[in-house]
Amino acid sequence: MVEEAEELRALREQQPARILTFQEESKDVLSGRSTQSRNSWKDQLLEGCSPKKRLPILSWIRRYDVEDALSDLIAGVTLGLTMIPQSIAYATIAGLPSQYGLYAAFMGSLVYVFFGTVREVSIGPTSLMSLLTLQYTAGRPLQYVIVLAFTSGLVELAMGIFRLGFLVCFISVPVTSAFTSATALIIIGAQLGNLLGLPRVPSTNSDGGFFATVWSILQRLRDTAFGDTALGIGCMVMLIGLQHLPRLVPAARNYRMHRFLWYVSLARNALVVLLATLLAHYLSSTPGGVPFRLSGRVEPGIPAFEWPIRGVPTNGTSLSFLEITTDLGSGLLLVPLVAVLANVAIAKAFATDGTVDATQELIALGLCNVIGSCFRAMPTTGAFTRSAVSHASGVRTPLSGLYSALLTLLALGVLTPYFYYIPRATLAAVLIVAVASMLDLAIVRRLPRPPASLIDLFAWTVCFTVCLFRGVEVGLLCGMAVSLLEPLRHWVSPRAYCTTVRGPTHTYHHIRPSLGLLYTGIDRLRTVVLTEARHRTVPGAPILLDCEQFVALDYSAVRSLRELSDEVERLGGTLMLQNVRPSWQQALQLHETTGPGIWVFHRPEGSVPPVAQAAQVVGGEEVVEGENIAPTR
Repeated sequence: MVEEAEELRALREQQPARILTFQEESKDVLSGRSTQSRNSWKDQLLEGCSPKKRLPILSWIRRYDVEDALSDLIAGVTLGLTMIPQSIAYATIAGLPSQYGLYAAFMGSLVYVFFGTVREVSIGPTSLMSLLTLQYTAGRPLQYVIVLAFTSGLVELAMGIFRLGFLVCFISVPVTSAFTSATALIIIGAQLGNLLGLPRVPSTNSDGGFFATVWSILQRLRDTAFGDTALGIGCMVMLIGLQHLPRLVPAARNYRMHRFLWYVSLARNALVVLLATLLAHYLSSTPGGVPFRLSGRVEPGIPAFEWPIRGVPTNGTSLSFLEITTDLGSGLLLVPLVAVLANVAIAKAFATDGTVDATQELIALGLCNVIGSCFRAMPTTGAFTRSAVSHASGVRTPLSGLYSALLTLLALGVLTPYFYYIPRATLAAVLIVAVASMLDLAIVRRLPRPPASLIDLFAWTVCFTVCLFRGVEVGLLCGMAVSLLEPLRHWVSPRAYCTTVRGPTHTYHHIRPSLGLLYTGIDRLRTVVLTEARHRTVPGAPILLDCEQFVALDYSAVRSLRELSDEVERLGGTLMLQNVRPSWQQALQLHETTGPGIWVFHRPEGSVPPVAQAAQVVGGEEVVEGENIAPTR
């Protein structure tokens, strides 16, 4: 068996799953029955709100058997052993007590059992969510974290209800790679202080950027604690060794031993944390004491249900829910956007039937955050590493999340007294090794190669650099803006292939644009047509504009085409249209000439009629001259 990082990389290289579009979501994903076009929007709305569609558990639970239960139990326990130490570590990234990560892991796993559609997806705290949470809530009361999770869930629910999952398509793969790589570096830089046992400095936070954090650590290297450093490096070596443990005994030599070593490798985070905790507990009873810093006390149990919209008392006053949301600012949109990006990407990577119901995934993620915030959970989303662990463990249904949730609940109820002895250096080692697999610097070598373009490389570089200097939220927006330049360039300056066609009875100049005509590309098409009209090789030959490649028209394009026809006539020519969709003919006010499929603009009575004789198109045409007119780079 390959390691989960290698397996996830292989899954990414497979044929990507298809996300249901706005029209396709009216189909019944589970049974394959399509909604007929004659159905009204009310029928489609009722079908979209049906319990069977919005509660996927009702479909597969009836076929659940003993074999599924056994497979889900193994996968759930394996996932829980990975999730518990990760959740504690991710809470430290966000600057929160350890139990907040466990709250999020418990509620995310439990809610996704009922509303999730992809069995491998694991909802809970992640490094991305923890880093964003820290940036927007650092130095503020804990209620800010709860409100951030609540509002993020509401935004995700709204995106699901209004079918806005397609928005993640505006984030290209290079931007996603740069974003995750920069995030991994920021997390590694932030955890170096815990790994070296350096005391926390309140003035150094994520606002200074990655390089400011590293510079602050370099200035305080003289304060390095030997105990924390030795323990942290030792834990990292052990984690990497356990990760490659199954390679010692290939499956072809001894399958059972290889399988056992593979399960040990999957549980390496839990094993390392357990051994470090036992060591700290033993040293606490010795005269010398514990030579490294510990996590501290963890609150046991799950907090009671409470709506996160109440005020927060601070400095003798009370902050209202509206004031808290105002302070969170852009985080109200960026945090859910990043969560949706990560969750849909994971669903696409692991979907077994090739189709992802983006609407249901957004609703499930939104409910995980809304319900979780009522139990003091931090913002959550899907996790690549844990989803790969579920896939590699042979998960059968989303019910495996129930076993992970029960294991997390057991940890909150029974093991919290022992969480006090978890060394911070060990958690830092777990995080550094976990996020190191997110670094994707090799993509820089592939981006300049065809069919990729320099825009992709530029977008990656801008996103990566801005994330490190100014923060991940600004870097993501800048990367999206740069990556949109490429499709915008094609719409603003579309290519057009121009030819001079000579037949037995007529000659005309043929112009074939390669993209839909909207207001952004009007000026470019106008330049191409007028250039052809002024420099016609055959005087008097009409200009034939082929509309076959047009996929869209707007009001500006309709009006400009008529004005363009008038300008061509003033130059002594005639502009004709070919392959015009029937739905556009009335909007353009076209009049069909004697030639089949050839249209001209309708002229008022008394105006000079177009040269209709040249519109007859017959066989035996011969292209005598051609030129590919492309936009200037």
